[in-house]
Amino acid sequence: MSSDLAGSIGLLLVFLLISFYFSATETAITAAGKLKLKTLENAYPQRKKVLGWLADNIQKALTATLVGNNIVNIAAASLATTVSVGLFGRHGPIIAVTALTAVIVVFCEILPKTISIGYKEQVLNLSLPVLYAVYLLLKPVIYIVHGIVWCVGRLLGLRLDAKKSFITRADFEMMIRESGDSGALEEDERKMIHGVIAFEETRVSEVMIPRTDMRALPSDMTVADASAVFLDTGHSRVPAYQKELDKITGVLYAKDLLGPLSAGLLDEKVERLLRKPLFIPETIKTDEAFELMKKSQIHIAIVVDEYGGTAGLVTLEDLLEEIVGDIQDEYDDETPDVLDEGGGSYLVQGYVNLEDLSETLGYPFEFDDVDTVAGMLLTIIGDFPAEGQSVRFGPWKISAVEVANHRILQVRMEKIDSEGREESDNPANVAP
Repeated sequence: MSSDLAGSIGLLLVFLLISFYFSATETAITAAGKLKLKTLENAYPQRKKVLGWLADNIQKALTATLVGNNIVNIAAASLATTVSVGLFGRHGPIIAVTALTAVIVVFCEILPKTISIGYKEQVLNLSLPVLYAVYLLLKPVIYIVHGIVWCVGRLLGLRLDAKKSFITRADFEMMIRESGDSGALEEDERKMIHGVIAFEETRVSEVMIPRTDMRALPSDMTVADASAVFLDTGHSRVPAYQKELDKITGVLYAKDLLGPLSAGLLDEKVERLLRKPLFIPETIKTDEAFELMKKSQIHIAIVVDEYGGTAGLVTLEDLLEEIVGDIQDEYDDETPDVLDEGGGSYLVQGYVNLEDLSETLGYPFEFDDVDTVAGMLLTIIGDFPAEGQSVRFGPWKISAVEVANHRILQVRMEKIDSEGREESDNPANVAP
């Protein structure tokens, strides 16, 4: 073998190694993504500058790898053809194309990209300094390529230069689900993060204490009677009304009763002790209500409907529970919202939100006009059920357990089977 032929083969191997490098680097960049690159800046402070450049110029870096890879692949193809002709004569081009295609696909594409997917951090840490040098060397070519791509995009009506978020809400939610499934996040952590994400999408009407469950007192009540209300409820704040619940005049704090009680003024009216109430619409989002209550330094707000009537009330605890889950204290009812009775049977409180029920039971209870389990049962039956009355909904048998004063307080959900699912607007089989 002549020295020129040996040198050509050696140069060909160098080209293939460079192609391996570019393919590995390209896949490591795309597999990492911008979020991972920002994280790596802290993990590898010695590479912080070049990692920061890459995170802010991913498209240009990828263009550099693609341009460089194509240059070396074309050079390798030309050199391989020359070597093959020298070795095999007129059959050389066919042999060169066949052999080089197999080598590039296996050793310069599949192998480096597979390695990079599993070891993207290590590949990036080793390859970035060289990539930055290649980028500086090919910078004029890269700008020309980007200019051509931009012009073609304009002709096709595409905004290829539009800046988009490097991680969307859907991407983040998928990351949380995958992290939970893989065990990287505990179930409580996953639910808390999900609560933070959903916080700005939830309306106050979905988390408030409804008007029917509110404990309020007349503003002309005496200190002694008001103290009895606080002892009975365990609340630290109770709204006060004048004549009717739609006329809330203030909020009475338990600690404001300490002065009159210690002074023996048991017959004094609580009206002068009331604090100014905060009113919020039932359509306001929970995150907006939370900020408003924090800014006002008020822990309880009166929720009003579109007509100005009292729809319910909401506390900071109610809002926080959307993120951290139920917060139980010594005065709270210990009965869980959804009690697993075993055997596919669940005792559910009527006020439970349908979204929470769907997540707990793993079945989509979706209705357009109602938010609670009680509302769902009313919609399915079309009337107030009697205690013990049941209805079949998909694979579930839903029974009214406790009904009082035209309110469904508790229902029992029993899993029947996984077949015979019915449409929500056609819930047949209502049984007395």
